[in-house]
Amino acid sequence: MKFLSTALIVVLATAPVFAQDQQPSIRASAAKAAVAAAAAQPPGGGTRRALFWSGLGVGIAGVTTAVLGVTVARVESSSSGNAPASTYQACVAQKTDPIYATNNCNALKGKNVPMLVGGVVLGAAGAALMIGSRRTSAEVSYGTIRLLHRIRF
Repeated sequence: MKFLSTALIVVLATAPVFAQDQQPSIRASAAKAAVAAAAAQPPGGGTRRALFWSGLGVGIAGVTTAVLGVTVARVESSSSGNAPASTYQACVAQKTDPIYATNNCNALKGKNVPMLVGGVVLGAAGAALMIGSRRTSAEVSYGTIRLLHRIRF
């Protein structure tokens, strides 16, 4: 029994060694295409380096857009915080009364949600581009996200 199982293992293990590639396979075609594509690219893969700086620019633009959406570019159609939606409009309406003429209603304007969301999406896209570069990596640990970029001299 021991001899039979050993012989079976040997036969099954050596069968692929003697097999010949009679017909072209998908795996062989994919390997040829990969070799051809690798030969067509420049050896340094110059696009990876540009991803970091492009990502940095896109990320800064996204963060700037998000900050502007909640500070300078506030909208009058909504109110900030837990105030009802018409609080800003009521404050502006009270300015016609001389007692309330000095009201500062700008603090009641609501954040520009489309601009804020667009900025967050741009910032995330920039971070993804930066992490996608060749010499950059991200480490996530408890309470922190660390972005590492290696510079060689």
